[in-house]
This record gives sequence, C-alpha cells and structure tokens, in this order.
Amino acid sequence: MSERTITHSASGGSRGFPARSLVVGVLSALLAVFLVGAAIFAVWCRASFHVWPWSSSLPDRVTYCGREYLGPGDPVTLAEAEAFENGVIRKVGHYGFGALGWSIYANPQSEQARTAVSPPLPCAMGVYLRTDDDRLVAYTLSGGP
Repeated sequence: MSERTITHSASGGSRGFPARSLVVGVLSALLAVFLVGAAIFAVWCRASFHVWPWSSSLPDRVTYCGREYLGPGDPVTLAEAEAFENGVIRKVGHYGFGALGWSIYANPQSEQARTAVSPPLPCAMGVYLRTDDDRLVAYTLSGGP
C-alpha cells in the first residue's frame, strides 16, 4: 500500500493544475494589455502624424510652425532644394514619433520678416522631409494666411 501512496503522490495529481491555469491567465492578460496598448499607439500615430507606425510611406501632410503642408512631392537633393528655395535649407524640427519620424528641413523666414505684415506670414512656404536615402521630399503650404 505504501508504494501505491508514493506513486500517487509523485504524480502530482491535481496539485499543479491551479498554478498552471493561473500562469496561463496572467500571460493572457498581459498579452491582451500589450495588444490594446499597441492598437492605441497605432491609432494615435495615425491621428497625430497622418501615417501608420509600420508604414514605409511618407505622410500626406506635415504640421510645422502651426501650419499644414501638403505633399509628398518628388524627392530632391539638398542642392536642388536650396536652389529652388533661393537660400540655405536647414533642419528646423522633427515630425513623427522618435525613430519612426523624419527630420524637417526648411528655409524659414526671420521672425522680424514674418511679423512685419498683418496677418503674419508663415514660417516657410515649403518644408522638406528627409528620407532614408538622404533625399528631401517637398511639402507645400496648404491654404492662405
């Protein structure tokens, strides 16, 4: 009889089942929280930056200095952009979320030149996003003053 009791005790019976269901329940809850968080982040990126975070495409509009710029245009080099803008193009900001975003380049007007007229002029008539291949993609100002 003692062998039988030892064998029955060694098998564990139902003692491990509640712990296993607890682990599965906790992991399921963590997975659900992660998926809901990822969905909220994706929708926030789309609403804020007009592009899904996993998309390799450029946004259809960019917000800079309180104004909307529409695009994307054709990719150009820095020299081509500077020739078109008749001035130096420099980095003026970042659009997007961290590493998922793009650097914004423009030839901004000085604050004095912008505020000399009423209503004030936009910071720049066009902006550029830098792409992975070190080219700039043009965006043009949307609407009027």
